[in-house]
Amino acid sequence: MAKILSRHSTSEGTVVWSRCDCGRLHMVLVPYDTARRPLTAGTCPACAAG
Repeated sequence: MAKILSRHSTSEGTVVWSRCDCGRLHMVLVPYDTARRPLTAGTCPACAAG
């Protein structure tokens, strides 16, 4: 389970920084515009696979 390190609002949406179980950082931008998809960076393939 990832630990949330930071969550803050920007002009585009909400940015969430977390650290996965393996120690890698992960960022998600959840846009205010619900027609747009979230933007992610730093996803760990091993942790994402479950």
